[in-house]
Formats: sequence, C-alpha cells, structure tokens
Amino acid sequence: MRILVEKLIISIFAILPMTNLLVDTKVLIYGFDKNSVYHQQTKAILIDPSYSLFITTKNISEFFAVTSKLKIDLQLCLKYYDDIKANTIILFPTEKSFDYFESLIQKYQPIGNQVYDIEIVSIMLDNNIKHIATFNRKDFINITEVQIIGT
Repeated sequence: MRILVEKLIISIFAILPMTNLLVDTKVLIYGFDKNSVYHQQTKAILIDPSYSLFITTKNISEFFAVTSKLKIDLQLCLKYYDDIKANTIILFPTEKSFDYFESLIQKYQPIGNQVYDIEIVSIMLDNNIKHIATFNRKDFINITEVQIIGT
C-alpha cells in the first residue's frame, strides 16, 4: 500500500507544472548556515519538487564574496557550491539580458548595490523566469517584472 501511495505522489508531481524559480544569494547563504533562523524555510524552498531552481553567475560570486568575508572555510563552501551546481541550472548574462539590464536601469534608476539586483532580474527576464526566492523583499518589491517567493 505504501509503495502505491508513493507512486501516486510521484505521478502527481510529474503532471503538475513546475515553477521556474531563481534562488537569490541570501537564500543560498541561509541554506548553507544551519544556525540561521531562515534555514528551515530555505530548506523547504530548495527541496520543493514543484520548483525548477535557477541561479545566476552573479549569485555565485555574491555567495563566495559573503562567505569569504565571514571567513567560512573555503572547502566547506566549495562542497556546498557543488551541491548548488548539481541541483540548479546556472544562468549566464547574454546580449539580450544586457538589453533588459539597460532598460531596467533606466526604468528603476537603482543606486549602489541595487544595480546587482537589476542585473539578476535582467538575466531572469532573458530566461523567462518570473519568480525569485528571496528574504530581501525590499530589494525586489518594486520591480514589477518579478514575483517574490519567501518572506
């Protein structure tokens, strides 16, 4: 009976459409940091079978920038990075994403680090991804092109 239930659950997930979801840098950090108050919520997002997970090269560089500032052992970070690569699709900037970037810069006129969020969104738009998992709502709340998943 248990096997039949498990097969039914797998079958249901197989027919449900998956949501393409970009994982923001803080979600990567909280997934890595088991002591974070957001760790369990992050883990739930990362293992949810209804999501097809994506990250950008910008998220990867931000992850290593944050973990190196915190002096976290590089070997631990590289092991986690291997897990990230195995479970997400990495997106790269393109000429088209740069067109989106220029348009979004003019539309939102970001200041300072907000430019990096605009770059991430431009890569999302180039890949037809509308959802982002983030705990930094303020960074994306006014960007009408994307929908936020997370707190």
